[in-house]
Amino acid sequence: MNLIALFRRSTNSKSFIPEIDGLRFFSIATVALYHLNTAYSRQIGIGLEGWGEQVGIDHITQFGWWLIRMDLGVKVFFAISGFILGLPFLKYYFGDGKKVAIGDYLYRRLTRLEPPFVITLLGFYLVHVFLLGESAADLLPNFLTGLVYSHVFVFGLPNPINPVTWSLETEAQFYLVLPLLFFLLSKLRRPLLIFGAFLALLLASAYFRSYSLDYGLLHLSSSVFAYFINFGTGILFAYLYLKRPAFFAKTKTLGYDGLVMAAIVGMFVFYKPQALVYNNLLFNLSVLAFLVGTFRGKLANWLFTRPFVYLVGGMCYTIYLIHYAFFYLVVGFTGGISLGQGYWLDYFVQGVLIFPLLLVLSAAFFLLVEKPCMDKNWPSQLKHSLKTKLAG
Repeated sequence: MNLIALFRRSTNSKSFIPEIDGLRFFSIATVALYHLNTAYSRQIGIGLEGWGEQVGIDHITQFGWWLIRMDLGVKVFFAISGFILGLPFLKYYFGDGKKVAIGDYLYRRLTRLEPPFVITLLGFYLVHVFLLGESAADLLPNFLTGLVYSHVFVFGLPNPINPVTWSLETEAQFYLVLPLLFFLLSKLRRPLLIFGAFLALLLASAYFRSYSLDYGLLHLSSSVFAYFINFGTGILFAYLYLKRPAFFAKTKTLGYDGLVMAAIVGMFVFYKPQALVYNNLLFNLSVLAFLVGTFRGKLANWLFTRPFVYLVGGMCYTIYLIHYAFFYLVVGFTGGISLGQGYWLDYFVQGVLIFPLLLVLSAAFFLLVEKPCMDKNWPSQLKHSLKTKLAG
């Protein structure tokens, strides 16, 4: 059995870019490390505040300083989405690509992403009700608003059923805004005007993110308007990738590995405090450098195109949907394990125990649910199969 073919993400465009799935691995790995720390520190009774005081988070030389910033992987996810979804529109409006059929574009988003999301949200809702003893009626508004990607907009807080889905709501808004954005930009016609308007949108997004955090606009602080600068960074990279193919086809060099290392440090340094506009701008500049360096660096490109790396990265949507709840479930059993040598060694032990289990569960869900939904024809195939069985 060819495991690489079995687990590799299916694409309808027939174009597979291993570096992108490798970057997805970076994103989901950092987020998973961050959330494992959240779950474990709460399980042992110290919480994030007590954890920070215990291990130190104030200086770059402390590992806690790095770990408390690893949720930046979400923003790298946004940039990857900007690249993937922006590329077809860039090819059509500013290249020689075919027109993007909006109906097909939206249908693809719906059939690709909705089934895994609905299954996990419903499953976790039932867990909250029947295993955790919470009120089904009280949670129903959370469930219903979550289904239509509007929980944060309505409640101003992440969904308690599955808190990580706040970012999926932001992604869904981006899916809807993107076609209109490219249509309007194309009407400006002149490249200088288009580029200027796009940069203005990025700056406005950075300012709005800062404003919404400073003034406590919780219902809007996670909207696409606040995070457009992250998606826009991916669109900028897509433009470079489209317009400079010879540059990205050049021999990989160690010099760009240096750019990758500098970019990673820059992302962590400028990630916080997020309310500062210049931090936001420099963080996203670092993300752009990280993307470029990954494609051009000799060692970075080798690392991010290893089968294990890009295969796990290809399962990132599944891992994203289930990892948070899974951590909180499992640390209830493993949280009491301690070697008595300090927090970091115990945290490492938790990772060794839990991450293999997460990968096994994710692989099963990926093969049974997510990957079949990558075939855009699955609804018609399912309909035909049901008709055949009923007729028989």
